[in-house]
Amino acid sequence: MKYRNRRSLLCKTMIAMTILFGGVQHGWAKPLPADTFIPSIRKDRVDPPAQGLWLSPGYGRLFDFRNNAVTVYNYAKGACWRDSGYVNAPSLNSLIPFYSTAESSRSRVFASAPEGTQYHVRSVTAIPSVCAQTINRTAPGYIFNAITASLIDFYPFEKEHNVDWASRKKEWQARAMAARSDRELQAILTELFRGVEDLHTSISGTLNARPFSIRGFRGDDFRWLQTVFARQNQETLFLSWFMRSWMPKELEQASAALLPGTRRQALNNGLVWGRLQGNIGYLAINRMGGFSDDGDLAADRALLGPALDRALTDLKNSPALVVDISHNLGGYDEISADIASRFADKHRPAYYKRAFRNGEEQPFATTPHRGVRYLKPISLLTSELTASAAEVFTMRMREFPHVTQVGETTQGVFSDSTEKSLPNGWTLSMSTEIYRDSRGKNHEGVGMVPDIRYPVVWADHAADGYRKAILNAAELAAK
Repeated sequence: MKYRNRRSLLCKTMIAMTILFGGVQHGWAKPLPADTFIPSIRKDRVDPPAQGLWLSPGYGRLFDFRNNAVTVYNYAKGACWRDSGYVNAPSLNSLIPFYSTAESSRSRVFASAPEGTQYHVRSVTAIPSVCAQTINRTAPGYIFNAITASLIDFYPFEKEHNVDWASRKKEWQARAMAARSDRELQAILTELFRGVEDLHTSISGTLNARPFSIRGFRGDDFRWLQTVFARQNQETLFLSWFMRSWMPKELEQASAALLPGTRRQALNNGLVWGRLQGNIGYLAINRMGGFSDDGDLAADRALLGPALDRALTDLKNSPALVVDISHNLGGYDEISADIASRFADKHRPAYYKRAFRNGEEQPFATTPHRGVRYLKPISLLTSELTASAAEVFTMRMREFPHVTQVGETTQGVFSDSTEKSLPNGWTLSMSTEIYRDSRGKNHEGVGMVPDIRYPVVWADHAADGYRKAILNAAELAAK
């Protein structure tokens, strides 16, 4: 970096940013009612009451929605850069689609959905000068500092995932500052992230027109799968291979477990249902979103409701049910809530959630759906592949007395994945939130341990392990 008098500038910047952005705070704020939220975007513009200069201290973001323009800045410890992922008002629908003015005139509350996660922001008077400095933000050294500063400031789980970002930054910073290309930087970042088994914390992008991802996974299931992946040469990204090559063969095993002629599916195999031996019902929920062509949450929810009506109507006469989320890597928490409401016997607390920095604790509950529900005994089948929103679904389901979790412990990644586009075109994804179940326990890095444990995932399809795991879950549900 080409600073003259770098130490003096850095000190001034840190003082200014501390004053503006604030220190660590968290507490309790009663969530705003869902009916106070309205769409943030109207006619391809930010709605006038949502316009302004807003600081989001829990997530390291600054929103400049003035004069009908849209700029999103990411900031952390002296670094500040524009996020190229948000260039116009419609692009904000994937980040803050709703807002409320009910809190105060000096603040706003954005939300993922009217009943979803609420993001508290406060009004500020000016953009920090560090955000407007004319410097080379695409330089490897700047990218490294932006990544490590963000992780040091906003990552909550150093203990749970056995990582000290400040120490790792110190170890690799000299090499990063000397790097002259993105290829050299990629090698350094691979070492920086080595051993971090957090599915939600990663670096992704392209290098020489080839996609790459630096990401870790927890548990034996993923270790076995990565060994199998290393033996093939068709896919360059592990998750692409996992979804396109390995997963379809698993779904064939699930279909083979069903009684002939009973298999049904909806949402492009997002939901699969049928009957098992003993007339036990089976419902596989293979993802928590991605049902519509554009992946829009509202569109996904609109498609999900009728599909669940069909499935649960077909299964209503079964004496018990296997709900299979063992191969569900997640999606939207709101989808998890919609599905869990179909199994709720009454209104029950589900979990608490807050941003690590400056987070307001927000409680979530599950309210019974007013239409078709299923309240007979349920075996909830999970595995180490069960992750993210599927684990949030697990937290909700474990509150119901007629549900028993069986199979393997889940992955242990609950936080929403906060994505920050970097100046060189890569993306930093990171966990920034803390989830606790209704009893106050944090399962990050450990996962949700089943009531009855047995293997579910086998790297070798010939072992027929997944089919046997489903049949075992059916036997347990029937008891």
